[in-house]
Amino acid sequence: MKTRINITVLALVLLVASSPLPALAQTKIPYGPDPLQYGELSLPEGAGPFPVVTFLHAGCWRSTEGMINSYRAMAKVMTEHGIAAWNLQYRGATSPGGGWPGTWLDIANGFDALAGLAGQYPLDLQQAIVVGHSSGGHFGAWLATRPQLPKDSEIYVEPALNPTALVMADAYINPMVIDTIGVSGEIYCGEPLLEKLTGAPVDEKGANFRAISPLEWLPWGIPQEYVVSSYRYPLSMPRELAQGKTALQTLPDYPALAIIAGDEVNVRIIANEEHGDFVKDGARGYLATISAVLRLLGKASE
Repeated sequence: MKTRINITVLALVLLVASSPLPALAQTKIPYGPDPLQYGELSLPEGAGPFPVVTFLHAGCWRSTEGMINSYRAMAKVMTEHGIAAWNLQYRGATSPGGGWPGTWLDIANGFDALAGLAGQYPLDLQQAIVVGHSSGGHFGAWLATRPQLPKDSEIYVEPALNPTALVMADAYINPMVIDTIGVSGEIYCGEPLLEKLTGAPVDEKGANFRAISPLEWLPWGIPQEYVVSSYRYPLSMPRELAQGKTALQTLPDYPALAIIAGDEVNVRIIANEEHGDFVKDGARGYLATISAVLRLLGKASE
């Protein structure tokens, strides 16, 4: 009888293990004690393991509870294509505990949390893509540079996981954009933020500034998709970058510099697309971002 019971239990275990699992929609999982230190994990139906996309929302390098909403629709689309989504919330430049070093530590620890989650959920960490819109693209690019940072930096965290590819959607990855003032006389984010993010007076040659400057660390060594509006690229200087509020006399040409450094970069320019349309369900920039992810995962025909 004992042997028969064990065989029955084993058969049930094997049946459950081999059966497709139901989709897991937006399960909130903390990666730290702060209310903003969490992610929403969404899984497709099936047994997996599934590629996983980490979404980093925009918000002028700031973060509030509602900003994670911007990527919820795209996270659902990912699951429909057999891809898991990790929609990350974090403390921004003006959040208590955010700025330097808190914001950067949240981005690092939030992404690294996937390494632990892979022990509980069917995630394929060999296909761990990062997608970021606007300032979220800066954070995504920073994750790609993280292994190169000096280990004595306050924002260095030994990577438990590295991105395998990166999608930057209408992203600003040069920190000098953050506090620029345009022809309207307005500062881009409405208030100075750069010093909060560097933890020191702004110095382009300073160690802290360099640590948050992805272009200083090329090549990043992973495939990159740059999906961008023609309002911001190709570059032609001097120019306005954001409805009169942001203007620079000089701006490094990221795709050119990355390719020269040896990185694989695909650029898709969306003519006259508004900045917010890269996370607006159904808009051209939104659809182009999804296409970039599918292309990186070999699912472009789906």
